Amino acid sequence: MKKLLIATAVVASFAAPQVFAQTAQSRNFEGFSAGVNANYAKTRASARAGNNSYSTDDTGTNGSIQGSYGIPLNDKVVMGIGATASFGDLDGGNFGGSSLKAKDMYSIYLEPGYRLTETTLVYGKLSYQSMKGEVSGLGSSTFDGYGVGVGLRSMINSKFYVQAEVNEIDYSSQSFNGLNVDPKQTIGTIGVGYKF
Repeated sequence: MKKLLIATAVVASFAAPQVFAQTAQSRNFEGFSAGVNANYAKTRASARAGNNSYSTDDTGTNGSIQGSYGIPLNDKVVMGIGATASFGDLDGGNFGGSSLKAKDMYSIYLEPGYRLTETTLVYGKLSYQSMKGEVSGLGSSTFDGYGVGVGLRSMINSKFYVQAEVNEIDYSSQSFNGLNVDPKQTIGTIGVGYKF
């Protein structure tokens, strides 16, 4: 019995650090975090009024804030749930004498991630997207849509991280006095954040 207890203690002394290390690695991406991002966007739109059709695109920059919660599913896989809100408008170009502007953008997302190393996570993103689209001279309307994306997050230390991602967003079309507008966006993001 004494030999069994000694053997168990020896095995536990070797196994415990391994289990703790895996748990600690998962915890790098577990729990609440908040961040701020710089976004570079290409906004494209097609529009149709009667027999006339238009297409346009423009690029611009704005910022966004994000909040998320990471749930480790095992020592490698983390599921993130979060939201973003953008500040600053994005130009969508001109068509038929009118210009499109994207405002008040926000998203709610799911973010499955895979831990490549103790401090680096690669992730996919599936999001619900909303924005206020304003067409000069014709008013504004809310555009809803969805986004898909990929990203990479790396911990600088136990609390701070940097990240980069790209998202492709497809919005529903809306009508402005007979002008049907259908926007899309490609948004590249770099950001920094804090894990609580």
